[in-house]
Amino acid sequence: MPVTELTGEQRERYLRNVDVVGLGEEGQLRLLNSSVLVIGAGGLGSAALPYLAAAGVGRIGVVDGDVVELKNMQRQVLHTDLGRNKAESAAERLRLLNVDVEVAAYPEYLTPGRARTLFAEYDLMLDCTDTYGAKYLLSDAAAAVGVPLVWASAVGMQGQCSVFGVPDAFGDRLYLRDLFPEEPAAGDYPMATEIGVLGAMVGQIGALEACEAIKLLAGFGEPLVGRVMVLDARTARWSVLPLRKS
Repeated sequence: MPVTELTGEQRERYLRNVDVVGLGEEGQLRLLNSSVLVIGAGGLGSAALPYLAAAGVGRIGVVDGDVVELKNMQRQVLHTDLGRNKAESAAERLRLLNVDVEVAAYPEYLTPGRARTLFAEYDLMLDCTDTYGAKYLLSDAAAAVGVPLVWASAVGMQGQCSVFGVPDAFGDRLYLRDLFPEEPAAGDYPMATEIGVLGAMVGQIGALEACEAIKLLAGFGEPLVGRVMVLDARTARWSVLPLRKS
């Protein structure tokens, strides 16, 4: 059933959300009646997921076929149990964080067909994966279904974030292929296995994804549509790059 009014407990829980200019009680009700599918419960997902649940997003799906390993623990702070599936581990933590939130775990790797099926069941997608193959699969599926996608990438000391699938100032819906038309070949881009990845940097990018999702779902602020935000954590500099259909 749709939530039409905040309870007394919810008014206290979400008080600081409601106080934010532009969000208010109406925006909080939108959050409670919204749904997000987060693909990837690793470094990016570990930062994004708790903030989405704490903000009161009513239904959250978590997709990940991987299991928790010791080498993940430096940045994937949502997990504590080695050898456990990441989607199931994340879902359990989120349920403890906020009883208002319905959480579904999908302990699997998505195929193109499965992605399109799942995407049709949610209002918004978050790409928290860590391979270009997965990112192109998700972006193409989002474009096929016509749903918005908050995209991010993080490696070494650098991260990027944008919002795809929402009309820009020119009425165009941009996706990953508008930023990088072709998927790069293996070896053409650095991987965390080669140059590492700083956990605190990944956390900033994952939190930025959650912030963009909350703005989109609550209907306030100016999301990263037609723009790519880039973080160079080594020099502590943020920059914003324009993105056009051409």
